[in-house]
Amino acid sequence: MILQMLVILLLSSWIVEEYLNNIYLQAYVNDVLQADGSLIAVLTIISGLGVALGLFKVLKSTHRQIGALVTQPQAPTSSRVGSSSMPGLDLHPMVAALKADMAHQASMEPLPPVEFKQAPSSPVQAPPGPPPTRTLAVVPTTIVTGTMPVLKRTNPEQDKSENSHQ
Repeated sequence: MILQMLVILLLSSWIVEEYLNNIYLQAYVNDVLQADGSLIAVLTIISGLGVALGLFKVLKSTHRQIGALVTQPQAPTSSRVGSSSMPGLDLHPMVAALKADMAHQASMEPLPPVEFKQAPSSPVQAPPGPPPTRTLAVVPTTIVTGTMPVLKRTNPEQDKSENSHQ
């Protein structure tokens, strides 16, 4: 896209420079604008309104399809693990297990208070240990559970012709 934009800018600046320095091109452009200027303005306005109306229609259709997907009841999936405060939210199995574990621990008993002890005043020398070893971190693969709704773009004229054949 950036390359296309640069080409368009280059060609636009070239035609502007050509117009400023070529009296024949100036005469041609002035004659075309005087003869067909109102026609060009009307066509530009009509095409702009057509594009805006088309985009509005697509937006309205997409909004209607999304509304239908949101109000559509979801079938329960067997791969859902754990429960969530938001219905319809699939959790990664590790997150669901951690959430269940935290809920279980919180319901059992409160944590005991932490006691602080005074450190000895004389410095203690730690025994030398083995040098640190490098380990290879293994990244777990992502597990996707459930399905994600995807909008299917249809052609309204095609739908009408299919309904008329039935």
